[in-house]
Amino acid sequence: MSMNPLGASLELPVNIGTELLVEFQDFTLRTKSELIGMKYGQYLIIGMQHDMSGIRPETLKDSALIIRYLYRGSVYGFKTSVLNLLHSPDRLLFLSYPRKIEEFRVRSTPRYECILPAVTSVEGIEAETVVIDISADGCRCIVKAASLEDAEKFYQSMDINREASLRVQFPGALESYELTGAIRNISKDTDRVAFGLLFGPLKTDTKKRLDEFISLISEVKKKEA
Repeated sequence: MSMNPLGASLELPVNIGTELLVEFQDFTLRTKSELIGMKYGQYLIIGMQHDMSGIRPETLKDSALIIRYLYRGSVYGFKTSVLNLLHSPDRLLFLSYPRKIEEFRVRSTPRYECILPAVTSVEGIEAETVVIDISADGCRCIVKAASLEDAEKFYQSMDINREASLRVQFPGALESYELTGAIRNISKDTDRVAFGLLFGPLKTDTKKRLDEFISLISEVKKKEA
């Protein structure tokens, strides 16, 4: 973990549209949100998925929040407070611009781009998947909505920290191998779901096959460099 006391107008390592985990410290509430916009050094704007109608605006104003999100393999977090709340046309919160930010590095091994066919299984729901990058610790995957029998049900099954498994077909292998772990980040839109999976303990033969594949593509990358 590193803490960067960069002053009142630090450059936030974040993209508009990033999914946020928002913790309302005064209300013991955690919910997901999305970064809608910001004015550098002055405020952030986030869209709320949680129904805030039961909380009076005057009670919410100035309340303390902790924001966490994933960006390029690291989890970032900062403290902020509510400046204003809008209910229409969307539920939007205006937040004070953070004065410092904490970084928690979560990627300890190199990650390599790839294209691997797989099947995702979450809460008993399966979906055809493509693994687009992989490391010894985890991978990033894409699920096309068109491949789903019930896209809405699958979308609802996807959640941060939920257990998931991937049956992956490695090149040259006659059988598929199961990679299990926890979902660490999710990006959803109308035609696809992208998610990151942090591997848990793997079976010996699966770990061996994964290591062999990573060794192979790492050698290819070295030759390309």
